[in-house]
Amino acid sequence: MCHSDSVKLTSPFSYLVAVLVVLVGWVGATAVAAGAWDPVREASLTPVTEKRADADDRSLAVFTDIVQPDRQVACRVRDTQDVATDVPAAAIDVVVDRDGTQWHLIGMLPRGRDGLKVRCVPKDRRVDNATYSYAVVDGFTSRGKQGQAVAAVGLLGGIGLAAATFVARRRARAPEVAA
Repeated sequence: MCHSDSVKLTSPFSYLVAVLVVLVGWVGATAVAAGAWDPVREASLTPVTEKRADADDRSLAVFTDIVQPDRQVACRVRDTQDVATDVPAAAIDVVVDRDGTQWHLIGMLPRGRDGLKVRCVPKDRRVDNATYSYAVVDGFTSRGKQGQAVAAVGLLGGIGLAAATFVARRRARAPEVAA
């Protein structure tokens, strides 16, 4: 391949291409990470009163049938060794329709364990008419990690292209400065 056929990184537009590589990586990462919520939407729901959740190496999603934005509802899981863990609030509102009922995601435990008993209680301790269910979700954390990897590749690719452009432009100017 002769020099005239090679990609010319001395053009200032190469910096724009580097920014576009980062942006495309970010958009791709967002699409992959957004796909992590698909298994949450498709998972089967089990009432928290029915049985313990077996969520070893999987995620645990907690749903309610009544959204209570004026109240803080805290969900906690307790395993068979009586170790309690708070379930973090859901990052987004995922709505699932099952048997004519709309269920709203209120909590998501990314890494579950076997034998978890789920309990949700409003912090104000008043009467609660809501029903709670959980779903064991496969693939949620792995898709999130894949999204992070896509973002990292895009970022590193953009930084690498910008650095290569910077070096190529400096080398192209070196003979001009020496003359």
